[in-house]
Amino acid sequence: MAKKPDRYKLMERYLTVMLCMDTAAFILYMVFAGLGIVWLKVIFTIVCLVLSSFLLWILYVSKELLRQRSLWITTGAGAIVVCLLFSLLLNFPSPNKYKPAEQDKDSASQIIWQI
Repeated sequence: MAKKPDRYKLMERYLTVMLCMDTAAFILYMVFAGLGIVWLKVIFTIVCLVLSSFLLWILYVSKELLRQRSLWITTGAGAIVVCLLFSLLLNFPSPNKYKPAEQDKDSASQIIWQI
């Protein structure tokens, strides 16, 4: 007789894949925020918030949000949201504003050579 697939195991597998995608989107958000590419930072912010919210909503609808067996998924999705919000509020990571641009270096060296 064929075994019935366990619904929780299947749901856990899909939610784990989605949590991994959410983590990858958060890492890409941090990279693009550090590089100062604002439009990609905004896109990955939205992707992270939507994926985490969807994960938490699915867990809430299935009544698995605070159960012991799926608490790690809840914690992972919640942690990404909290880290994302703190990163946005503190503007971290951000490009170094005090690093001289390439043009500034060239103009400074030209001034020195003219003296």
